[in-house]
Amino acid sequence: MGIAGTFIFMIVIGAAIGVVTNHLAIQMLFRPYKTHYLFGKRVPFTPGLIPRRRDELAKQMGLMVVNHLLTPEGIKKRLVSDTAKKQALQVGEQLIQKLSLSEMTVKEALERAGIKRPDEAADAWISSWTDDKLNELFRQYEHRSLKELVPLEVQEKLEEKIPMISEYILSRGINYFESDEGKIRLGHMIDDFLKERGMLGSMVQMFLGNTSLADRVLPELLKFLRNDETKRLLSDLLKNEWGKLKEYTFYEADEKWNAKTLIFSLKRRVLQTFSTAPFFDKTIGTLTLRYESELTQQMLPALLDKLLEGVSANLESVLKRMRLEEIVKEQVDQFPVQRLEEMVLSISKKEFKMITYLGGLLGGIIGAVQALFVTLF
Repeated sequence: MGIAGTFIFMIVIGAAIGVVTNHLAIQMLFRPYKTHYLFGKRVPFTPGLIPRRRDELAKQMGLMVVNHLLTPEGIKKRLVSDTAKKQALQVGEQLIQKLSLSEMTVKEALERAGIKRPDEAADAWISSWTDDKLNELFRQYEHRSLKELVPLEVQEKLEEKIPMISEYILSRGINYFESDEGKIRLGHMIDDFLKERGMLGSMVQMFLGNTSLADRVLPELLKFLRNDETKRLLSDLLKNEWGKLKEYTFYEADEKWNAKTLIFSLKRRVLQTFSTAPFFDKTIGTLTLRYESELTQQMLPALLDKLLEGVSANLESVLKRMRLEEIVKEQVDQFPVQRLEEMVLSISKKEFKMITYLGGLLGGIIGAVQALFVTLF
């Protein structure tokens, strides 16, 4: 064999060895997939590098995702970015527009969500909540007097209104007795009064007549009601009663006038008047259209800011609780090695080919150097 033949032979052999060696090294990253045994002994280099170090690889990938990819800082930066806020606002506005076209009532929507008879449930909850609050107030203040509970400025305002109340009572009395009903009532009162006086009353009735006596009493009664002294007398009486009332504790008021029962009865009447049923019978579209401007311009941006602020503040603790590294590790552990090999090769196929060809090139160069040494020495 001549010098040229030796060079060619050595270069081809070196290149072939380099190509085969690099190709085999690449294949050994994944293959064989399982451990092989011969005479009870594990065959060396089985399984491949990645299957054999799968647990460590999964653990390191989990740590890499947590420490370098899905970091709290990176996610926060993304959340507070203008682009993310703009996209979130667009999604919210689209949702509001969709809701504004809905013909479904609030009651139907809640019933579809699994809440049966929401109007009755809401009324029952409000009634129960107010009962609990009132009972709590009663227990807390039952032995305190009214003047301790009512602010001083309110007490002063009420006392200032007593003359006005007196005037109102007297004016209503005057209007009543001037009416036909009032005159008839006054006549009946006089008649009853005279009947209780026995013979003397009968003699007065016979002498004057019921109608004549009522006509004579009415002007005097109206004059009495219009008198300033009557107004002052009534005001003084109201002030005295108000002064006594302020000294009552709630327990005493309940004992004397059954105040607790009256308050609960008033509360029930108020709640019946302001039932939540009409609200639940409204359509979602009607409610959305009514408040569409406030929802899109004020409530939605404010809600989004609060939401992003809350997520950012608690993001780190949430990520720690989720333990993303364990999730990634579990997913990698369950990932088929064949599929992992296909994925890596599909991404780095060209690079692996270049490594193989580079092995052939280096092998060829080494073969040429060896041929040179053989020829010279």
